[in-house]
Amino acid sequence: MSLWNDLTPSKRCDWIDQLRGWAVIIMIEVHAVNVWLQPGLRPDWLNYLNGLVAPSFTMAAGYSLVISTFKTDGTLRPFWPDTARRMGFILLCAYALHAPGITAADWTLLNTTQKARELFKIDVLQCIVFSLLILQGLARLVRNPRIFTGLALAIAVFVPVVSPHLWATGVADGLWLPIRGLFNGHVDRGVQALFPLFPWIAFPAFGAFLGGLYRHLRVEPVEGKARWSESQYLVALAAVGAVLLAWGIPAQQTWLWGGQWVQQNGVWLLQSASGAFTYGELGGIANTTLPSVAGRVGWILLGGTAMGAVELIRPQWKGPNPVTSASRESLLLYMLHLNLIFSVLLAPAVIGFTGWGWGSLGWTGTLLLTAAIIGLNLWAGVAWQKVRQTPDLMRGLQRKAVAALGVWFALGGWWTFRHFLQSPELAKEPYHFLNAARARKGLPPTPDGLCRNPEEYFREAERTKLHLSPAAKADITRLIESRRESR
Repeated sequence: MSLWNDLTPSKRCDWIDQLRGWAVIIMIEVHAVNVWLQPGLRPDWLNYLNGLVAPSFTMAAGYSLVISTFKTDGTLRPFWPDTARRMGFILLCAYALHAPGITAADWTLLNTTQKARELFKIDVLQCIVFSLLILQGLARLVRNPRIFTGLALAIAVFVPVVSPHLWATGVADGLWLPIRGLFNGHVDRGVQALFPLFPWIAFPAFGAFLGGLYRHLRVEPVEGKARWSESQYLVALAAVGAVLLAWGIPAQQTWLWGGQWVQQNGVWLLQSASGAFTYGELGGIANTTLPSVAGRVGWILLGGTAMGAVELIRPQWKGPNPVTSASRESLLLYMLHLNLIFSVLLAPAVIGFTGWGWGSLGWTGTLLLTAAIIGLNLWAGVAWQKVRQTPDLMRGLQRKAVAALGVWFALGGWWTFRHFLQSPELAKEPYHFLNAARARKGLPPTPDGLCRNPEEYFREAERTKLHLSPAAKADITRLIESRRESR
């Protein structure tokens, strides 16, 4: 039987597994390159490619929701306890990443008002959980997979249509901080949502639509056979992607900028297909419009189709597949690489030893470091997949990890406090003890304890053997001089 005519019902969707796995891998590259590559070296095409990671990740989450929520007979799997606990755990991880820290020192002496507010930042994990909760509620409200599939498509189209209006100046400002960032990405009280539901819920909603189609065409059997083969579904997926790309990319500029400038109450507004917006607002809504969302979905579908086609025809090698492991352990790798980069490699002591500060490396050093971090994460994903095969071992390791986390909460972070107590000039956060530390060193007090003289910073950096590239010195100088201006 040819691949085109193979109507064996699907038990697992390979292309979405590959898409999620590669999204995780490229996500690690995004964070590593953004941290260590010198400013100005990153090309525009890489920025655009990196911008497809979060849409791919969120779309895959919506896709999987349909397959895991609706059984083949159309009934619903229970939400409690497994699904609810899994989402609750992801949400806990999401907020832990933006908490003041995971040590008692971080929550007390090293805490600041702004760090406490950052706890409520809406990042990609919060976006995924809140989006899935909305889609789960919708699924359980309609209780029909076909109706749900149509409603998911309606959400995917409706949200980008209304999102630009929610990004207008002043919308949602002053709302309760835990929900403020669900509406748009404007800075409010020093907190900026990275992935507000408008427009980001459009991607998991479109993923849910595709998952509903896949379930109907490839999972749900009719007289023991699927309605379509995997090859037929992939071809249709590529066709949809091509249409969305062909319409979305050219329409982005005209949709946003095409229109007529009019003056209302002394303010110039551009009346376009997205609505009426000021010049300053237009830049903020560029990625929220329907063509922008469609264009990114188009690229993702074409890339996912290629991955699915390769997976369909390649020889099935023995041994673990690192990409599949990355897909199935995506939360583990997400948490691991972020903590490795931002909590370990960017710790002041590590930077002082390695010299790998923000924007300190060229392409060669950045790529080598990125490859090492990706390799370590893929090894962790494969290793944890093996551990899962022995549930008793897995639970034992989890208990030990929780115990280690408890010890770390009590003992960790105090050397950072000691570091800034001895070198208050190097602090970038306004800790309450800084002026007392400055007084001990004979330094003049400042309004927030942070230094106002770049030479003061560089003298202490030299004393502590903190290596700074010329670009890093320029960034630090600008930062310190901005403190003078903000007094």
